[in-house]
Amino acid sequence: MFLRGRLQWSLLAVTVISGLLSLIFAQVGLDSSPTTTTVPVETTVPVTTTIYTAPVRYIVQLGDTLFSIAENNRLDMRVLMEMNGITNPDRVEAGQELIFPPANGFVPVAPSTTMKP
Repeated sequence: MFLRGRLQWSLLAVTVISGLLSLIFAQVGLDSSPTTTTVPVETTVPVTTTIYTAPVRYIVQLGDTLFSIAENNRLDMRVLMEMNGITNPDRVEAGQELIFPPANGFVPVAPSTTMKP
């Protein structure tokens, strides 16, 4: 027979009783571990400050048109007219100073010329 002596029967009894007690305590909720609760935390994103950049100024050259100036500098002609108070786009004279809108912060970067190992 598998269980012959008192020691084996005692070990079996202790195992069965401890298993039953653990099941009872698990169902009743008398677990000794502390209860944890989760509390939502509100996080804020830090606000960055903008750096002032002076507007770009352009002097109109002989033969320039408002459309060509806007196209060469990748600007909208209507925005350029509004910023400089121009009502007639055909009336831009050589020597006139134009103010361009500030850059949006995009700087094109050339592809890397380093070789892969």
